[in-house]
Amino acid sequence: MTSGSDDHPHEEPPVHLTEFTHALAERLPGWQPSPHTVLIADDPAGARMWDSGPMPYTAYEADARRTVLTHRWGLQLYVLPRPHRPRQYLVLPMLPANTSYRHVRGIRAPRGIAVPDDPVRAAAALHRRLLLAYRLAAPIVIRRSSPGHLQVHVAFDDQQRPRIRSGYLGANAELLAHGGFLLDPATGECHLPDALSPQEVRRHLITSLQRLRHHNFHITLHTNDGPRTHPPLPGAASYRRQRR
Repeated sequence: MTSGSDDHPHEEPPVHLTEFTHALAERLPGWQPSPHTVLIADDPAGARMWDSGPMPYTAYEADARRTVLTHRWGLQLYVLPRPHRPRQYLVLPMLPANTSYRHVRGIRAPRGIAVPDDPVRAAAALHRRLLLAYRLAAPIVIRRSSPGHLQVHVAFDDQQRPRIRSGYLGANAELLAHGGFLLDPATGECHLPDALSPQEVRRHLITSLQRLRHHNFHITLHTNDGPRTHPPLPGAASYRRQRR
């Protein structure tokens, strides 16, 4: 008679969170995994979840960690192990970039779901049950957060590093896909990696803002001396017509 410990001799161990999200991102075009995991108990980004999925917050284990998948449009998915289900993960939609809960009032939230730790099956479930609803709802929410017609606002933190907000998918895509920016899960702001030197930060910022002005965006820099506005560059409107 076989002992209980030999009932499943060839069963694979659960897939680690980092390995899972990297493999999942490979199957979700446009999505990138965050480089680090974070303890959920210490995570301010939890306050930006749009839908908490099938499990309440109180069920999360004290040592549970999360990671985040980010799309170039400014969308994010909060990924963590499902409590008491070692072969499952929760994938939960977060508020899009530059938005808060007041911007989603009256809009049906895309539902967070549980997925197996098999990245192939998980990606299929996400495409079928979450991503389409998320992509349809997000542009409406982001437009509600727009500070004005084709406006991009740049503030600076205590280290004089830029924090950028925009209510436009195109601006988010320019910063995240081409400008080297990251999307902060805790604030919904675009920022540059901490590893960059001040000189590199300045170069990235100038290049990205110039590209946005070529795309007909108005840039407002919020400095200690007050706001300074930079209009679109000459020829920006004709450039946009060529892109259509």
